[in-house]
Amino acid sequence: MSYKILVLVSEASKFELDNHSIIPSALYREGHEVHIGDIDTLNVHESVVVCDRVKLSEEFAAGGDFPTMRESYASAEDFDLVWVLAGTHPEAGNASFQLLWLLNQRVPFVNDASALFYLNTKINLGAIVPAENLPVSYVTNDFDFLNALVEGDGDRSWVIKPTNDGCGADVYVVNKTDRNRSALLGSATGNAMSRYGRYGRDIIGMAKRHTAVQEYIPNIRTNEKRVIIAGDVPVSGFLRFHPEHDNRSNATLGARFEALELTPEEDAFVRRLGKRMMDLGIFYSGIDLAFPYVVEVNMVNPGGLSYHQLATGEDKSSEAVNTVLAALRAAGKLK
Repeated sequence: MSYKILVLVSEASKFELDNHSIIPSALYREGHEVHIGDIDTLNVHESVVVCDRVKLSEEFAAGGDFPTMRESYASAEDFDLVWVLAGTHPEAGNASFQLLWLLNQRVPFVNDASALFYLNTKINLGAIVPAENLPVSYVTNDFDFLNALVEGDGDRSWVIKPTNDGCGADVYVVNKTDRNRSALLGSATGNAMSRYGRYGRDIIGMAKRHTAVQEYIPNIRTNEKRVIIAGDVPVSGFLRFHPEHDNRSNATLGARFEALELTPEEDAFVRRLGKRMMDLGIFYSGIDLAFPYVVEVNMVNPGGLSYHQLATGEDKSSEAVNTVLAALRAAGKLK
């Protein structure tokens, strides 16, 4: 069974070996009519959601030129399915998610627009992952609370990270004895006291910023795995390694990686979590697993297919897209 599928990406000059090239190519290879759309061109014209788009006529290769969007303001609604593979530009703000929500009322999404907005964030990780599989976690914009938390237990270290960023940006591990503790925690929560003291709150308004805080898991340095889940099936991923002098294991930052192997216990857990995520409208995601804990869930453009291919030479993209489509059919979201 073939479908007409719109894949929303961010326009670039060249394709890289990532989801923007891998997933549309796999869908095309499997016999579907695939259109690439620029997510930053979503608009509404006479009650119809439109975007700039182009129909695929061949598979994409890494390093190849990004295609010209030949159809301007074409309907984004004349499709069987929409697959969002890019975040919207920060300047677009809430309007971009409202446009995606409107489109999702008319066309099924691989990951529902509501899930992309509310659940693709470190704030709501507890809405996806069972409590027993989460590190001790907080979300706060209160420096005094956070400083007291870290200072109050000298045996614990904490990971602080932005609530809505990725690729290792501004991720730190701190503990009671860290001389940079107060500065890092102040920065993570917006440097409110410094800014109020310098400018006055009456002038700059609210300066506090929320940050996500997790207890540091010691075994994460030796057993962190990015697992790609299609429906409820772990289809790909990789084992992540932390550099000696870095607490971050992001492959995009140059960290080493190897082929993924899941233990039977890990595999069973991932499948249970996949079923839980499908109930929330999430049919394709990447989780960061340091079993028995999940530290992050990524659902817009999760790396995994590309790094598996780089580590093993094996292309798992056809299996991934076919598994997603089968899960959507089984859930009644696709005809």
